Amino acid sequence: MSGCLLFVTSILLLVASFTLHADSEQKQQTLKKLEQVQQAILDKQSQLEKKQSEQNKIEQSIRQTDKKIGDVSKTLRQIENKLQQVTQQIKRLEKQQETLEQDRQAQVKILAEQVKSIYQVGQHDFMKMMLNQDSPAKLERVLSYYQFLNKARTEAIEKLKQTLAKLEETVTQLNQQRLALAELQQEEKTKQAELVSLKTKQKANLASIEKFIKTESQRIETLKQDETALTQALEALAEAIEELPNQLDFNGLGDIKGKILWPTQGSIKKNFGRRKSGQLRWKGVVIQANSGEVVHNIHAGQVIFSDWLKGYGLVLVVEHGNGYMSLYGHNQALLKDVGDVVQSGEPIALVGQSGGQAKPGLYFEIRHQGQPVNPVDWCR
Repeated sequence: MSGCLLFVTSILLLVASFTLHADSEQKQQTLKKLEQVQQAILDKQSQLEKKQSEQNKIEQSIRQTDKKIGDVSKTLRQIENKLQQVTQQIKRLEKQQETLEQDRQAQVKILAEQVKSIYQVGQHDFMKMMLNQDSPAKLERVLSYYQFLNKARTEAIEKLKQTLAKLEETVTQLNQQRLALAELQQEEKTKQAELVSLKTKQKANLASIEKFIKTESQRIETLKQDETALTQALEALAEAIEELPNQLDFNGLGDIKGKILWPTQGSIKKNFGRRKSGQLRWKGVVIQANSGEVVHNIHAGQVIFSDWLKGYGLVLVVEHGNGYMSLYGHNQALLKDVGDVVQSGEPIALVGQSGGQAKPGLYFEIRHQGQPVNPVDWCR
């Protein structure tokens, strides 16, 4: 801004110089020069407006890319869960197929033995045996034996038919699941390629925005604007919560201070209260973690914000009751929506670098009555 003011001041001095030294012969030349100066001012203003417009476009691109990465990452996670389910189903069906095949072989063996027994009895001429029986009791035993063999054979055949039908059904299901697995693997491959492409674009966006934020003063001003926007958003959310009827009864974090598990695995790279830039200080912590690492909710509550915020990327805020909130920023994907009730330890997001971050990590805040508190005092 000071550069622009200096530029305009120099232009005005130049105009004054032309006016003081002008004479009748130089009026036309001075007028022409004045027109050139005015055009220069207009050109400068146009350049500034164009730069502002370009910066807005880049920031919009950052927002859109971050949100697309979030959507694709969420879809990938769903695909991975489906892949696990299908793989388990295939294993179950393969085991079932193996058991049924063993049953089939055993039943065929039993049936073969029964047929052999009937054949052996038949060699003695069944009618002759019946006519030569001196005792009705013997005849009854022979008839009972034949009936037993016939019934056993019928049951064995029926059981074998059922086994063969189940086996055929299992093979059909197995083929269907294997086809579904192949389709899911292809979909996963496509989404992973899309994610790689989007992350490349994300890096390009970061490089572009860095060109506009060259000086420390510009960077500080941008950080101030981002921080103000976040504070205003959280204040608005707090007011909205107070006005909501039939709130779910959550007991806050007061009773578990110092016992809360950190939301993700990693090391703290930016500490609460430390100087951020200029006079700005960190109101939360930045946990360096691998991209795609699961972010867990720290305590039971309800999601009150799940969207993109300038400077913080994909952000999720959970209200825990009694004026307590937890905030999770720079995510790659948000797994929960506004209104969702989340339990302690439940996956709610994936670590990322949205919001124009050079490296993946989680920005994590805890607030009480709107004021940020040091997460180190609350987590273990």
